[in-house]
Amino acid sequence: MTTILTGPKGGGKTTYLAAAIPLLRERGMTVAGYLSERVMAGADVEGYDLSDLRTGERLRLLRRASCPEGETVGQFAVDPAGFAAAGRIIARSRPTELFVLDELGRLELSGRGVWPAAGPILMEKGRNVLVVIREGLLDQYLALFSAAGGPAVSVVRLPASKDPEILVRAVAENRN
Repeated sequence: MTTILTGPKGGGKTTYLAAAIPLLRERGMTVAGYLSERVMAGADVEGYDLSDLRTGERLRLLRRASCPEGETVGQFAVDPAGFAAAGRIIARSRPTELFVLDELGRLELSGRGVWPAAGPILMEKGRNVLVVIREGLLDQYLALFSAAGGPAVSVVRLPASKDPEILVRAVAENRN
């Protein structure tokens, strides 16, 4: 089953998810995948790093660029090595793990970004996946999963309390 964590842009979805991961592991779940962690320059978002949940390795994913060469995501330039690393993390995932994918965005809706690697896993029935999707894109992804005949989906909205137990219980209930 796929569990979607959703909330507003900048609402703390990744921070909330990071707090839930140790609790998921304490309950005996093998957790793999990655987080997209914000990189700050003072009060400004400089970009995002990919944090591998299996190895702890942190890699550059997106950076703010005034004149980027190549592909961009909003105001950020894509680091091809970061997206390649995301693809490798996705490719080595196992059906017995809870696979965490933080996050799917506009780039993936267009079939780019991590979608070529993640799409088949997200559509695979019997796979336990926890994916982060910004609330403004949620309806489009739900329609995509439904049209593709994907697995059952459960949506968890970022709770005001930010209590990670809420997410942990939802994931436990949704395990195949």
